[in-house]
Amino acid sequence: MIMLTKILSIFIYITMSIPLALIGILFVISVIFLPSKMNTFGRLTSICVLKCLFIRLRINGNIPSDRSLILMYNHSCFIDPFLFAYSSPGKTTGITAIENYKLPVFGWMLKKWNAIPIDRSNIQNAKKSIEQGEKAFKEGYNVIILPEGTRTVTGKIKKFKKGGFHMAINTRAPILPIGSKGAFSFKPKNRWYLKPGLVELNVGEIIEPSRYDELGVNGLVNEVREQMKKLTGYELEE
Repeated sequence: MIMLTKILSIFIYITMSIPLALIGILFVISVIFLPSKMNTFGRLTSICVLKCLFIRLRINGNIPSDRSLILMYNHSCFIDPFLFAYSSPGKTTGITAIENYKLPVFGWMLKKWNAIPIDRSNIQNAKKSIEQGEKAFKEGYNVIILPEGTRTVTGKIKKFKKGGFHMAINTRAPILPIGSKGAFSFKPKNRWYLKPGLVELNVGEIIEPSRYDELGVNGLVNEVREQMKKLTGYELEE
């Protein structure tokens, strides 16, 4: 069974290069001629990528489109950005590791999508990135944040960075936790071959700003982690 999975993985890696090249060409065209349709194209790109990888995506619950939110997801796989782009309604941006900007093609796409780079090794630069996120929220954008910072290698939900929670408190932005389940099984960080199948995005309960004074930063972190645990079925890393 594992051998068949590895053979299928090699087939996917080879065959997906052609449609991904076409997606890249269409992306360049959209940037030049349809800059106002970037979010729409992001969703179409994500659909194509997920189909090429033989992933079935199911969204359980509703992500409101009538208000701006901070969308917090767990981070377990390289396909996560495509899951998030597909599921996020309305104008959306996100905070991403500055290293991603150095990746060929993908880094350029992030720039065109106005993703906000964050350098966690430099506190002052990291604060500036959080301020950019606050500005985007005030301009009506949903802001995607991965509070773990980097992908899990164990399948457990890692400890959270607090920058996104300070941002929520500063802007009085509601937080919506969303748990990604199945992406880690598809392709964990330390395994080369793929296991195509079902990936679920389970939408949690919005945490309203009216609770922030009561919870504080640490309480807010714990609330989101507990929701993530229930939404994904994954254990929390100590």
